[in-house]
Amino acid sequence: MDDIFRLNIEALKKKSRYLAQILEDLNTRDLESKNNNDDCSIVTLEKSKNGMPNFRVRKGEHTFFVHSTYDPQTEAVRWAERIDLKGFDTIAVLGIGCGYHIEELEKKYPDKNKIIIEPDRNVFLKLLNTRDITSLLLNENILFVVSEDTEEIGRIFLSLREEGQIDSVEFSELLSYRKVYEDWWLDLIRDYVKFARLHQININTSVFFAETWLTNLFEGMWQLTKSAHIKGYKSAFTNIPAIVVSAGPALNKNVHLLKDLYNKAIIISAGSSLNILESKGITPHIMVGVDGGEGESRIFNSVKSDEIYFAYTLSVHYDGLKNYKGPKIYFKTNVLDYEDWLDKEMGVEGAECLLSGSSVSNLSLDMARYMGCNPIIVIGQNLSYPNMEGYAEGAVLKQEQDRHIREHIEKQTKYYVLEKDIYGNDVYTTESMLSIRYYFEEYIRNYSDRLYLNGSEGGLPIKGMENKPLKEIIDRYCTEEYDIKEILDKKFEEVFEAEKVKDKESKIKNILENIHNQSSQIRKKAIKRVDLILDILNNIKDTHHDKWKEIDRLTDEIESCDLYKYFVEPISKYFIQAIKNERERKIDNISDMQEKLKYLYEGLLMQYTDVKEKIVLIDDLSKKIMEDIDKKEGVKCLSMP
Repeated sequence: MDDIFRLNIEALKKKSRYLAQILEDLNTRDLESKNNNDDCSIVTLEKSKNGMPNFRVRKGEHTFFVHSTYDPQTEAVRWAERIDLKGFDTIAVLGIGCGYHIEELEKKYPDKNKIIIEPDRNVFLKLLNTRDITSLLLNENILFVVSEDTEEIGRIFLSLREEGQIDSVEFSELLSYRKVYEDWWLDLIRDYVKFARLHQININTSVFFAETWLTNLFEGMWQLTKSAHIKGYKSAFTNIPAIVVSAGPALNKNVHLLKDLYNKAIIISAGSSLNILESKGITPHIMVGVDGGEGESRIFNSVKSDEIYFAYTLSVHYDGLKNYKGPKIYFKTNVLDYEDWLDKEMGVEGAECLLSGSSVSNLSLDMARYMGCNPIIVIGQNLSYPNMEGYAEGAVLKQEQDRHIREHIEKQTKYYVLEKDIYGNDVYTTESMLSIRYYFEEYIRNYSDRLYLNGSEGGLPIKGMENKPLKEIIDRYCTEEYDIKEILDKKFEEVFEAEKVKDKESKIKNILENIHNQSSQIRKKAIKRVDLILDILNNIKDTHHDKWKEIDRLTDEIESCDLYKYFVEPISKYFIQAIKNERERKIDNISDMQEKLKYLYEGLLMQYTDVKEKIVLIDDLSKKIMEDIDKKEGVKCLSMP
């Protein structure tokens, strides 16, 4: 037994050292004598009628055999025969038992991904002591997950999807586990669906905004010369309250209470709430811009004060950023890889990324934490559409947004779903709104060193945020006086002076020149690669050895340069992965080999075309911005005496 355990545990260490260490520690204990309470299981090794090992499990009020007490092998074969993975690249299986069914599944589908979920670590431990399963443990297509935490398992699914390792998932389970774990299994599938929707929203956002992000990056890059880096504001407001203001209809109830808080809390306006605040005579300290659409510039082009600090990332729509005359703070996020590269080229060291989340309100929460604020209070955070309204009064986009919501809800579109608000009332919301709530909940769970309060007085509940009337929160937590504006101004002067404008201008010119040089070179290669795959598609029956060799060479040269690594690949990866997944799902339904090859090559053409378009756009944008800078500097020279 000990030899079998050692063999298995060494194999497991090669795939998951952390899990192997936990099980190795557990193995030093006498589990059957110690785990005798209702919360833990007792797993006993038994023999089936045909002599094969079997496990008898007592868990709470349930006692059951994991496999057939007569013939586990035949049972495993029949179980695998019923599995149909056409259209799926992955199967998630509840229950490992003695592993017989997984071995049969591997025989039937050697190329499919298999995620084996065992909620009872005592069962998995008993297996490691009973059978040599090293071939399963070392198999690159098999992942063992031993956990009772459905959200943790859901996050594993999300991570695998984001890395492109899995796409479409089928769920199945050992029959013996069905009764004991029925509710738990349903919870897990619901968590999977929640994470899958979050991933899909990320994909849709990346695909939809890819070209917009690139345009905003290059059009807005020169604004870095006029901005302080947020790095200088880390912990600048330690233990000072922050109020993150969103634009939901609940803001109508209590926005007036902010008028007397300018020196008692740092007021952070998230996106559309800016215009609402100014319409009520309230000036926030910071306005945050992230969204890349033209509507974002409409918000910031309407701002009245030039005393507000505009905190932005270069995904924000460039027009409003360029036009704003007040102080600006630049930050990078964990979403776009080129921001790290840009910091490096600008000589900025040790700057952390702010965590983007699903909306500007998620990011604003992280900004408040980064600056040291505590407690962090959110208001106007409905996450829903009460009375079919999207914004509070005074929002620039309110009229068109409310009309859009009413039209779709009245048509009973599936895009809108019903949820309970904090008062138990049904309200309409969307999957994207629910992803914002989920991100808040995950964030609070991971950064629990702060007090998070929800003073919205309406909307969906958020786990980890206590709901309290804003007046009550203010009376308890916003009583001290601080010269917040002076802190902002002093830090800005320190950081901005240290960053030397002329030096930054020179660096940005060099960055643009380097990007343009690279893009000009690989632009031709990207176009050539598309032409080659088109030639192959026009004569699918030939082998085209020379053309494929040329495509491989061009691909290596394109993908080895910084431009591809930091600008093209990060914003194209979701689209490329979606094309690959779609082709792999449908290829099994095509029997004719020529049609199969054509289908795969058409997928390559779509991927190569997408990359080519991004490179051409970068080449054109970098050239345009360099010309714009030269024109401005020429005008400056002409105006000098």
